[in-house]
Amino acid sequence: MGPLLELFRQSVLTAAFRGDLTADWRAVHPDVEPASELLHRIHVKHRCRWEQAELAKYEAKGAKPPKGWQDKYEEPEPINDSTLPTLPIGWEWVRVKDIGKVQLGRQRAPQYHSGPNMRPYLRVMNVFEDRIDTEDVMEMDFSPEEFERYRLEPEDILLNEGQSRELVGRSAIYRGEIPGACFTNTLVRFRPDTPIESDYPQIVFLGYLKTGRFQQLASLTVNIAHLGAGRFADMEFPLPPLEEQAEIVRRARGALDQITRLEERLHANFADLDQLDQSILAKAFRGELVPQDPDDESASVLLARIRERRAQQTEATKGKKKTATAQRGIKTEKQASKLAPQQLTLSEAL
Repeated sequence: MGPLLELFRQSVLTAAFRGDLTADWRAVHPDVEPASELLHRIHVKHRCRWEQAELAKYEAKGAKPPKGWQDKYEEPEPINDSTLPTLPIGWEWVRVKDIGKVQLGRQRAPQYHSGPNMRPYLRVMNVFEDRIDTEDVMEMDFSPEEFERYRLEPEDILLNEGQSRELVGRSAIYRGEIPGACFTNTLVRFRPDTPIESDYPQIVFLGYLKTGRFQQLASLTVNIAHLGAGRFADMEFPLPPLEEQAEIVRRARGALDQITRLEERLHANFADLDQLDQSILAKAFRGELVPQDPDDESASVLLARIRERRAQQTEATKGKKKTATAQRGIKTEKQASKLAPQQLTLSEAL
């Protein structure tokens, strides 16, 4: 039953990011803003952010921007979708970096084990499938500048960068479980651009984990797979209209929650069966498994009969051994009597 539920989970996630899960919804909502418009608005924000950063650089140098400085901005190139599956009308294939910021965490080093700015940080040991584990959170020294760069914000998605092959890319949404936390380079952070919320990208990443897409993307060392921030940033991503993203999340989460409840019930049933087995055995040893009849033969009488039968069997065995020994003796005597005349004749001949 467990493997079947896991296949059901994979099927739900695959249907979610391919558009099958909301096919009926699209049929009754044909006029929603297409993903191409959403993508255009995000690209405009990217350009504005780049221009602000460039102006800040010139200002810090005390210089004026040269003529044509805005032309240096590199517009994102369309993704080559010729080898990718066909998406529903209104959807767009994009790169992960087209709809959010991808960043690798800071490396751990001995010089950061103590210092004036100790901060909690998350690592691969804290990021499980769709949940953040806070049982074992460590601290490192982060300067104010580093803290600003590596500080986690609620709704950031963290993915395992270095992991075993089957778990690389395992992801969870950080929801502020550890306030003021940072992250290390065993994790990759994805921060989606507004107005995209984290819930839909997380559904896609869970689907990529279940279908093995992250395994295909990762590079392999001796026994560790590395997702790679650059490879992940360039990875294909199916972008639906914003309203459909919300519907996908609602339906997918409902199905996934139901699968989780079934798994919990299954585990509980197995635990109950184990306890039932132990209870039955204990009752059997105590004689409580069947009703007791005072007229039944007592165990002491039964044991006496068993001892008597064993004694009889022992005596019978001894008798058989004596008979066999006697028979062997008679046979020996007969053989000797046959040989005696031959020996006498031989002596007379001598």
